[in-house]
Amino acid sequence: MPELQLVELKEAEKNSLKEFERLEKEIVETQELKRKISTMTTDEYFEKHPELKKKFDDEIRNDYWGY
Repeated sequence: MPELQLVELKEAEKNSLKEFERLEKEIVETQELKRKISTMTTDEYFEKHPELKKKFDDEIRNDYWGY
């Protein structure tokens, strides 16, 4: 039984480290975006987020303006 708990704890630690790394990366990306946001063009933003460009293009094409 203690071996099972040890394995579970090691797995939890491994998952925590992965999540920590993901969050650190997200923080760096958010800080970079914060620095650039005042001078960023829509083309630059959409270059990093092509899924949003597609969404907005589809809405415009379908004459849906969000209201």
